[in-house]
Amino acid sequence: MVDERRIERWVLRLRDELPDAIAVFLVGSHLRGDAGPHSDLDFDVLVEQRPREDSPAWFDPEDGRLLRVSVWVRDLTSWWSAQEEPQDWAFGLASSEPVRLCWAADQSWWRRLDRSRIDHPGGPPELDHFVGDLGKVANAHGRGDELGLRLAAQDLARSCPSLLAPLNPHPPVSSRHGAMLTTLAFDVVPPGYRADLPVCLGLASRPATASEVHAAACRLATGVVDLLVTEAARYAQLLPSDLAEQLADGSLRQYVAQLAAGA
Repeated sequence: MVDERRIERWVLRLRDELPDAIAVFLVGSHLRGDAGPHSDLDFDVLVEQRPREDSPAWFDPEDGRLLRVSVWVRDLTSWWSAQEEPQDWAFGLASSEPVRLCWAADQSWWRRLDRSRIDHPGGPPELDHFVGDLGKVANAHGRGDELGLRLAAQDLARSCPSLLAPLNPHPPVSSRHGAMLTTLAFDVVPPGYRADLPVCLGLASRPATASEVHAAACRLATGVVDLLVTEAARYAQLLPSDLAEQLADGSLRQYVAQLAAGA
């Protein structure tokens, strides 16, 4: 773990490197407590004026071993706005990131910015992307394009958590690793889900053949859509009207079955 003296030294350096800073937060794995020996030391730095998004990094050679210090510099308006958006790393799930305010330019900024966590909403159900990606899986399989098949299956699988989250209440996730574990632990899932999702993502314990990836993607897609059909009334409130209608009238299920069969 990085000691407090090292953190304090880097806060002072960041104030010198970024003189327009109004706040410095410690974030990431060293704050969460799951840092490894090769983890970066992560900071968020806020500036008040003009749109800005920079990601400088430095190496700290203290103790004879390089530590990478990663910084995300953002303007205050973007920082506030980002809290209303789902996080890409969270697989569409609601997330909550621990943060620690290490320094603020004055007490008014401290009072305004001090918090222990930043919460982000989950994303909407990505049903349109999910069905589109199944079409890409079917096309790639039909032309023998193994790379295209695997890439499309990954994209399809990444949409699954957003589709199943409304049926599986869960606490917010705080890391990509935690988001994946939460997704795999969902209670309400289609048959074969816990095996098929890692196969599609390329995370199975053994390498899967192209045929196995195709079969897993088709099972995953048909199973998820079958499950959504049984909950069509609930999803009517969550989906665009056209998709909600197609789910309710059975045409979406028919189309997914057609793609899975290669017809």
